[in-house]
Amino acid sequence: METLKQLALLFAVYLLAVWIGDWLPFAFPASVLGMILLLLLLLTGVLKTRQVEKGADVLLQNMMLLFVPAGVSILEYYPLIRDKVPQLILIALLTLGITLGATAVTVKGVAALMGRKGAGK
Repeated sequence: METLKQLALLFAVYLLAVWIGDWLPFAFPASVLGMILLLLLLLTGVLKTRQVEKGADVLLQNMMLLFVPAGVSILEYYPLIRDKVPQLILIALLTLGITLGATAVTVKGVAALMGRKGAGK
């Protein structure tokens, strides 16, 4: 029952983000706005990590199911993109490399900053 309450809380934050996004004078993805809103609620202490931890774990464990509709849509439009498959694969591989590289640089930078912080104590 606790997990269900936490999922309801997470979805409520998302619905609030959708509502805020509708009021904004420019387009902004509700999912990103929801993550920002959740981060702000956690940082300010309005929400505690323990209040959303189990619900977030359930979502993370079942994340693959959230991509099924997108995969089905791609298969539905396959005749339209058939000629572009090599370009799409190249783009996917390039962005994968860029993402991995950016993540490695970020982790290295954070580790260096944490090393300096630990040495200064």
